[in-house]
Amino acid sequence: MNYKKLIYLTLTIATLTTTNTIIPQVKISANQPQNQQKTTQKKARDWFYQGIIKANKQDYQGAIENFTKAIKINPRYAQAYYRRGLIYAQYAQGKILRRDGTLPGCVRVDEYSVSCEVKITASWKKQNQQQAYKDFNSAIAIIPRYAAAYHQRGLIQENRRDKLKDFQFAALTYLNFNNYSDAANVLEDIDKLYLEMNPDAGEIESPTASPGLSAELKKSPHQLMNEAREALKKSDLQTALRKYRVAALIFNERKDWRRYKQVQQIIRGIEQVANK
Repeated sequence: MNYKKLIYLTLTIATLTTTNTIIPQVKISANQPQNQQKTTQKKARDWFYQGIIKANKQDYQGAIENFTKAIKINPRYAQAYYRRGLIYAQYAQGKILRRDGTLPGCVRVDEYSVSCEVKITASWKKQNQQQAYKDFNSAIAIIPRYAAAYHQRGLIQENRRDKLKDFQFAALTYLNFNNYSDAANVLEDIDKLYLEMNPDAGEIESPTASPGLSAELKKSPHQLMNEAREALKKSDLQTALRKYRVAALIFNERKDWRRYKQVQQIIRGIEQVANK
């Protein structure tokens, strides 16, 4: 099979993906001869694509090695940092197992049970989390508006405020790139985080709800935001704006200032895109 065609096919079915993130070309020092620049870029790109192929085949350690080789050749290869970070993040979350279905530090006792040394397993997860964090930081340092890297870094942040900041930046950046579907997905993570922080918030109805008000004002703000995200996925910015504005009004009346400010940021982000 043609090599380029194989790479194209594997990229379309990649299990570890970033969608529609705008990645500028990385500049290499002008002191290098032009032919050497092209050769360096090609070698790094070849290792990167080999890493993608291995990740698709669930050879994650092999993929990490290939991404690392790409980074050694081109230390400003943001996508390679990002892809390697994704694998480390999934190791840290226990989503990737060894061939026998266990994590390092664990031993399969029989077909139905696994014995794990808690300290070893916890330490291994922590190390992978730290490595993923470093890789996402590197990708962001190279490409400051790398929305997918902000989103993934947010997912592994331990501090909720830091997590929220990363989600917020990722969502607004996706909106700016007209990537409404990914923006909606990140906004959903933001909503879930707020509900975790305030578990009773989703059960409170709008204090303005009454027979004389519009149907939308009778809904909870979280229902409105769910509907706004669905509208975003369909690129229906006006409907999304309307629903977010009503949600903001309800949060304002509840005096939930933090949530109100966060929703207002989303509204401004959508308005900027809608007015382009």
